[in-house]
Amino acid sequence: MPSASEMIVQTLEEAGIEYVFGIPGGGTGQIFQILESKQDRIKTILVRHEQVAAIMADAYGRASGKPAAIMGQGLFIGSNATFGIMEAMLSSSPMLVITDTSDGGAAQRPANQSGAGEYGSIDLQSIFKSMTKYTTLATSPKEAVLGTQMAIKHAVSGRPGPTTVLMRSAAISGEVDVESPPFIHNASGFLNTAKPASAPVDIQRAIQVISESRKPVIIAGNGVHVARAHAQLQELAEQWGIPVATSYKGKSAISEDHPLALGMVGTYGQDTANRAVGGADTVIVIGALLRSQETVGERPDIFDPNRQRIIQIDIDERNAGWSFPVELGLIGDAKVILEQMVEASTAAPPDNSGRKDWTNSMPDRRDSGGYHDQPEMHEDSSPVKPQRLIAQLQATMDPSTIYTLDAGNNRTWMAHLYRAQQANTFYSPGGTAGMGWALPAAVGLKLVYPDQPVVAVTGDGGYMMVVNAISTAVQYDLPIICVVFNNGTLGMVNDHQPEGHKIASEFHPTNNATVAEGMGAWGVQVSDSKDLPDALRAAQASGRPAVVDVIIDPGPSPDDWRAGAWRAGQT
Repeated sequence: MPSASEMIVQTLEEAGIEYVFGIPGGGTGQIFQILESKQDRIKTILVRHEQVAAIMADAYGRASGKPAAIMGQGLFIGSNATFGIMEAMLSSSPMLVITDTSDGGAAQRPANQSGAGEYGSIDLQSIFKSMTKYTTLATSPKEAVLGTQMAIKHAVSGRPGPTTVLMRSAAISGEVDVESPPFIHNASGFLNTAKPASAPVDIQRAIQVISESRKPVIIAGNGVHVARAHAQLQELAEQWGIPVATSYKGKSAISEDHPLALGMVGTYGQDTANRAVGGADTVIVIGALLRSQETVGERPDIFDPNRQRIIQIDIDERNAGWSFPVELGLIGDAKVILEQMVEASTAAPPDNSGRKDWTNSMPDRRDSGGYHDQPEMHEDSSPVKPQRLIAQLQATMDPSTIYTLDAGNNRTWMAHLYRAQQANTFYSPGGTAGMGWALPAAVGLKLVYPDQPVVAVTGDGGYMMVVNAISTAVQYDLPIICVVFNNGTLGMVNDHQPEGHKIASEFHPTNNATVAEGMGAWGVQVSDSKDLPDALRAAQASGRPAVVDVIIDPGPSPDDWRAGAWRAGQT
């Protein structure tokens, strides 16, 4: 009879899982051993820390639409890896977590590193249940195989997300009885489900609402990326002449060079987008939750259901009408629903004459609103102003470049000022939105986009949290570029502390490029903005993972331009 480890690997093959990120440990070492002979079909990526394994899998799942597996010993997957698992859960990224309880064969006895949930151990099942779509505890070899099949199914069904197969020691090492029920079938057969669509009558209702509007706006969110609905979004917008803003996580849902693009809405968004959304009579929300950041703390001059008709499209019925009441919620896959709307609009072409002035006003709105522009973007200096760094990235890197953002001021500068020239080129942590996401995410994305430049943009604080990901990029020949905003501080924290009373926000000076060179990467530190273009070109030409460490002027702050919250009584 086959072992559970053998059949788990067979299940990964049947389901088309291509990558396993992790560190062998506990009972999972047996599964890693089986993978040794499968590297032509399932590639194993050894990481330096479980946190980066989960972040790499999160980014890979977002970009490919397919789950990667993270695997390792239970206590360390249930602690170190939780950063990436939580982000995947909140950002709808498919992921498969494979781990063990390390119970030593008897959960009722004292055990080293046990996560069985018994007295004297950690309750891993409860930990994983709190942050994944589906968690199964396998106590027998057959349960381990069946659980793996179901975990993969749940990871990709409906709203995607992470799932967990947690196995007792006996479940991993035992043999599987394949001759008696419940029988084990090919895993691929559990994945043949169609994406959900909306009822035709509801599509017609949506079309009617749009046809009655004179100033409609689309808010495109992360759901457009998850559904890979970029082309359908653009087509619908063009059919009706509807301007398109995006949420933070929806940035690059449409090229920000498109004539109908408004840029990002919200606290760190474009004034053009905030004003256009505020002036709209109908708002079509696609795969966005309308968090406080997007609504600028629910400012009624931007979002107001009392004067705006809201249509919300979401894969999860709980999300439609969550932040604001809606006139119509369309529940299903964003790509499928947009295809339905495009088809209905093609069958009965819309009369856009009543919206012509609104649509045609967008170029002037962008020009007058400082669309992705600030004076500092055109000024050289030493140290480098963050605005100028972004302008030089924009001018130097190919429009097809894939960007990963991090947390803190560096991501707000990038999200606000960088103009995404192509759709589907921005990936950001917007669930937990924690520091340290950008660098390992770039490594994961390079597996999906081997022929496009992939650039991580991070602060020096976030970079040092996960600097070990550079070593993984070197080991597997994944030539990403990491651009570090190095101002020697936790920028956002430092900005909000009073002068003369700074605490726990300033770092010892570090040359982050030299750190990377010690791992075999290419590195350079830049302190003058005039040297940036050559540094970026040299990083690309090196053909190696590269770090461009940029000494940043700490003076400019996103607080200088971010949208302010509305207060009762203001007009």
